[in-house]
Amino acid sequence: MNIRQLEYFLTVAAHKSVTVAAAKLGVSQPTLTKTIRSLELELGVSLFERMPRGVDLTPYGQSLLRHAEAIRVQFGDAKSEIESLRGGKYGTVLIGAGPAWLRRHLPRAVAIATGKNPSIKVNVEGGYDDALLRSLRRGELDMVIAELPPKDEVRDLKLRPLTSDRLCVCCRAGHELQGRPKLSLPDLLRFPWAMPPEATRAHQRFRSVFISKDLAPPNAVVETKSMAFLLQMVRFSDALTFTVTTTLKTPEATGVVILDVPEVAAMRNAGIITRKDSWLSPAAQAIIDELIEICAREPTN
Repeated sequence: MNIRQLEYFLTVAAHKSVTVAAAKLGVSQPTLTKTIRSLELELGVSLFERMPRGVDLTPYGQSLLRHAEAIRVQFGDAKSEIESLRGGKYGTVLIGAGPAWLRRHLPRAVAIATGKNPSIKVNVEGGYDDALLRSLRRGELDMVIAELPPKDEVRDLKLRPLTSDRLCVCCRAGHELQGRPKLSLPDLLRFPWAMPPEATRAHQRFRSVFISKDLAPPNAVVETKSMAFLLQMVRFSDALTFTVTTTLKTPEATGVVILDVPEVAAMRNAGIITRKDSWLSPAAQAIIDELIEICAREPTN
């Protein structure tokens, strides 16, 4: 078994088509088929089964997929480390970041790090929770700066806490709920909601509070990955939202206020997430060092 075979296998698995994978790899279909067959003979199992359209992984193929993805990431780390050692360069760092980090601490950390080391190149991808972690596991990101998942759910990842903040329900100034003490969950169900995507941890945490009280969670009339859009939706309507308190420090949150809802109050811990035992370039480490220093002074984000 070699890296080329695994790369061919991963490409077929991703596209579920030998024809498409061959075009993507720039090889002939017979060559790709022969390579996959050689891998199957070595392992003594069938990795793919023919479907009406294309192919799909067998249980054996699913098993190999997990290991092959990890090997590809580790091989990529090794190449990057060797290139850095050979060239003495800081290199490029690929960062995935949650919405709060895109607005506050991360831009400052990147600005300081690149100011000190002009050879650093940075690519920042915004997103939420599981989507960012999938990209990290596939080796498409060097690190993720976002809400920290439970440790028992990510044993393959390394977590470094940096900040904590309180999650809260918000509305526009002048809303009929503003100023009312200790609002109940039924009070919130009378209004529309604007929320981040349902797959996010904040949204799931919010829904679980209602479910634990035998109440149907509110249906969001708007779901968006854009925090600016979400805040403006709340600002110009009676819609409510659920976010961290630091969000209200942004210009987009002008005219948005926090409601007193004790049952949904919760803390959110955030920080740096990397692959366990992965190599971090000097560029990545420089940005991490700046983030740690900034967050030590301002432990909320």
